[in-house]
Amino acid sequence: MTVVAFDGVCFGDGPVTGVGRAFVHGLRAYAARGEHDCVLLLPEGVASEPIDGVRTIAAPRGRWRRQRRLPALLRDLGAALLHSSVASVPLGAPCPTIATVHDLPWLHPELDEPSSCWRRFATRRALRSAARVLAPSTMTMRDAQQLLGADGPPVELAPHGVPPPTSPPLREHQRTGPFLVLGDDRPRKNRVKVRAAHTLLTATGAGAPALRFVGPPNDYVSERDKHELLRTCRAVVHASRFEGFGLPALEALAHGAPLVCADLPPLREIAGDAAVYVDPDEPEAILDGLAAAHGDAALRARLVDAGPRRAALFRPERTAEHWLRVHREVIA
Repeated sequence: MTVVAFDGVCFGDGPVTGVGRAFVHGLRAYAARGEHDCVLLLPEGVASEPIDGVRTIAAPRGRWRRQRRLPALLRDLGAALLHSSVASVPLGAPCPTIATVHDLPWLHPELDEPSSCWRRFATRRALRSAARVLAPSTMTMRDAQQLLGADGPPVELAPHGVPPPTSPPLREHQRTGPFLVLGDDRPRKNRVKVRAAHTLLTATGAGAPALRFVGPPNDYVSERDKHELLRTCRAVVHASRFEGFGLPALEALAHGAPLVCADLPPLREIAGDAAVYVDPDEPEAILDGLAAAHGDAALRARLVDAGPRRAALFRPERTAEHWLRVHREVIA
């Protein structure tokens, strides 16, 4: 059976979140097809949850050690392909490589997000060495095409997916939990303005629920606890200033959580008409979104019903179909 290696460099030493969680969903669905011998390369010392049909092998850590040692490891495995969960791939790989680009924020100067010349150079060089590049949203796909130019490798859209929850969504009147914000504390995630909007709503005396931040660096919860928060929260607030995809928004939809999110192209692509959209740069706009999600029972009921239907368009099985088609084409 053909050996396909999956680079698990996205799994750090902490809990699996974001990119890593999306990768696990896709890999589990891919392996369930049983078409290839799947090997997950895990950074040395990292433990991973078992995935049926996937072997795990320790792989080198560190940028330079990976470049030096991954090619030999791939040769020893007899790998026909390396599929990386990120943009980084070994330049001397003995087999074709698939790179995944999740976002390219330095192409959006309005963010004013710091990025080194080395990072930009290394990302472009790694992506250009790949046989194929995958992007989770149309915006990121177009950004990657702009970065690579007409003579770069093909860039394909392969959205992330999340499985349906095991428990049915609660109805709108049963959602008595907090406003839930999933994600890290980088400035682009906009915690400051979300907190300011919540303070304004609380001052109106509307009986607003608490605001709960969950995510790195200090607000980790287990997957079980996260799912329970998604099931019971009043609404999910995802007012980020920039997203390459927006997994928290998709998780909210899957659990039937009313979604208040930034009016960004990747989030529109995910949520369609199943969200309340706000201008992330304006606390008053975020306030209006929070007030609507909290005070309008009919709106909440519509979002509770619409969310899971929308999320059904983004299942891990579809991600696996994208991967498998690309793998067949590259290996052939």
